This record gives sequence, C-alpha cells and structure tokens, in this order.
Amino acid sequence: MKKYNINVFEEIQQSLNGLQGNIHILEATIPIEQQKAFFNYAEIVRSSRREGVVEEYIKILNSEAVPLENKRYAMVFLSISADIKAFRALEKYNQSPQKELSNWASLALLQARMILENELSDEEQIFVSTGLGGKGDRFRFFAFLKSKDLIPFSNYQRNLIEKEMDFSVHKHYGEMEKMEIKSNYFTLLLLSTFKVIRTTISSAVEECNKYGGFIDHDFVITNMEIFNEEDIQKELNKE
Repeated sequence: MKKYNINVFEEIQQSLNGLQGNIHILEATIPIEQQKAFFNYAEIVRSSRREGVVEEYIKILNSEAVPLENKRYAMVFLSISADIKAFRALEKYNQSPQKELSNWASLALLQARMILENELSDEEQIFVSTGLGGKGDRFRFFAFLKSKDLIPFSNYQRNLIEKEMDFSVHKHYGEMEKMEIKSNYFTLLLLSTFKVIRTTISSAVEECNKYGGFIDHDFVITNMEIFNEEDIQKELNKE
C-alpha cells in the first residue's frame, strides 16, 4: 500500500503544473500492472504491426466468436491507427464491453483519443497514470481514518464526520464518491487534486476534533488502490 505526506503531494502537483501539453487522466480504476501490460503490448504492436485495414479489425472487435487475445490485438491496432472510424468503434465498444476486456477497452479508447488529438493539434498529449484513475482534471483518492484509541464512534460523531467531510470536499472543489463509516474507522473515495487533498481531509478532521478529539490525526491517503480487509486490519493493529 502507498501513503503520501503533504510534501510529496505538493511536489507531484508542482510537476503536473510544469507539464506543457494536454493532460489526459484515465477515468477508470485500473491496476498499474494492467496499464503497464497494455502499453507494453501497444509498443510491440506498433513496432511489428501486421498489414490490415481498420474495417477488418472493427469486425473482429464486434464479433462474439473471436478469441479474447485476437480482440486485444484488434483494440490495440485500432487505438494506434489514428483513424476516426477506429476511435468511434472503440467508443461504441466501451459502452458495453466484455467483462474480461473492460480495462483493456478503456485504455485503448484513451490511447486512440490521445493519438487522434495529437494528429489534429500541435499540443503535446500527456498521459498521467494512477491506480485509481480520475475524472476531468481531478484524481481519485482513497483515504483511511480511524478513531482515537480505536474507540467506537457515537451516532453524533458519525453524523458529524459525514457532515464535515462532505462540506470540506465540496469547499475544496472536490467530489465525494463514497464514504463508509464503520465502528471505529471510516473510508473515503473522492475526486480531488494533489494540491488540496491533504488540506481537504485534515481540515475536516480538525473541525470534527473540536467536539471531543475523537479522530486520530494519523491517516492514510493513496491514489493507487482501495484498501481490502487485510489492509484495514493492518492499519487498525498499528501501534
């Protein structure tokens, strides 16, 4: 699991601000390993691409009788073709992709869009990858927070957490996608920027703690993964 402190977040935001070009953020939540596999495969296809026409690979993409590996190749071929028909075919396929290929389809569509925009514009196209994706100009973050000394939250405290977290996220131009409050911890899934994500959460914690100091100041933020039960138990058992 990956954690960040405020200095790292600021450094990442400064790096993003320094990029000159059109930044693309993958909206889907796709493991980094799968993203790497896709773009490595795309390089192989690009360097040793077989002869073929776009229409042929669109037929392969839309056929139910074609093996998954053939469809993966078709998606990559279409994504690097710089052809508007290929882009529209990938766009349509993404509306109802096969479950096994949904992540591959999202990446293929993103790459097709970047390559087309590169053909139509002098501006450099930049892909920014994180494990949890994002939306528009904001990234998706997962946050884990626990109660002070693991004491169960009261109903009043639960209501206060919900109210203050929602308020802070909207105040800092974010979007709360999911909040789960358990007995002695809670998790957030939200859209924000590297510049304000830490402030967004810490300011809400400070506001809640004016009424009893019941939230631990040591919390976790990551843009790489959503914690599973094992991750949560590790955090709860830390001294």
